[in-house]
Amino acid sequence: MRGHIRKRGSTYSIVVDVGNDENGKRKQKWYSGYKTKKEAEKALDLLLAEIEKGEYVRPTNMTIGEFLDEWLEVYCKPKLAPKTYKSYSDTVRLYFKPILGHIELAKLKPITIQRYYNMLKEESKLSDTTINYHHRLLRQALKQAVKWQYISKNPCDAVDAPKKRNTEMKVWDIEDVKKAEEVLSNSPIFLHVMLAIYTGMREGEICGLKWEDISFKDGTCMVRRTAQRVNKKLIFKEPKTDTSIRIVALPQNIIELLKQEKKKQAENKILLGSAYDSSYEGYISVWEDGHFKEPDYVSKKFHKILAITPELPMIRFHDLRHTHASLMLASGVNMKVISERLGHSQIGITMDLYSHVSVDLQKDAIKKLETLLQ
Repeated sequence: MRGHIRKRGSTYSIVVDVGNDENGKRKQKWYSGYKTKKEAEKALDLLLAEIEKGEYVRPTNMTIGEFLDEWLEVYCKPKLAPKTYKSYSDTVRLYFKPILGHIELAKLKPITIQRYYNMLKEESKLSDTTINYHHRLLRQALKQAVKWQYISKNPCDAVDAPKKRNTEMKVWDIEDVKKAEEVLSNSPIFLHVMLAIYTGMREGEICGLKWEDISFKDGTCMVRRTAQRVNKKLIFKEPKTDTSIRIVALPQNIIELLKQEKKKQAENKILLGSAYDSSYEGYISVWEDGHFKEPDYVSKKFHKILAITPELPMIRFHDLRHTHASLMLASGVNMKVISERLGHSQIGITMDLYSHVSVDLQKDAIKKLETLLQ
């Protein structure tokens, strides 16, 4: 492939051979607007070097909106969980396309993206965490655009986004757990709360449990699906990572609660007969009549109960998972074991999340050491 320079009026242009079309005819691309011949020669050298290395990307008139539609359909839809896909598509539909969608993909500059983030903060009043999410999503999409050779570089790499602010982690202590067992013992989410505290499972994982996942003989539970409602449809799917599919050892009190629940469900089925809903037969998270007890209901009910129980600190249902990890750490359990119970893909995630607990434990250990040495 070759290229040359032509003078057009007071400026210079580059003409580059970029291969042949479907009929075998040579195709050329013009790049105009260079003020001096030296500037044009430098640009030509760079273009020819890209062509030689196979890094040259043919300019396209595709807009960012058109690309994002293709990215969602071709790349995201087959790979992502429905709930994650909805989050991606909603962000594209509500933010990216209305503001950036008309811009040609090849002409998107870092400064444009930076101004977009500034506008989200100043005009839309979005939090730094939300803007950081926009940045990660747009960067991921444009990374795929580079792989598909629509663009040669990812403009997001040259943009500084606000740092994500981690939600303050709130956990219960042992006394809170004992109080919760007393307060929630007759609530319809008692088993869900106890499973979260004593196993560290996620809300969707707890609701996705089936009786076939429980081994009363071994005292274990197999986590292999999660329940979630997306676009008004209840779905069950495998957890998002291989490490989320795991075996969790159960304490004796949870085994007893599960045995009681299984017996109760069998009795309800006989009692109600044809009125019993068998649509979700085999699932643990069901009402007395067999209807499914959904994750959204569990978390909302949990919040309502805490709102009228001042003696219990207000936390999210997900914080019960953090409570489990914190209590395990305080009991001297190895971080690797905790990571496996939580289903984290890397132990580093666990260590980052609970580093504050580790520091507190170190301080306690130092005090014990000082006492011993004295």
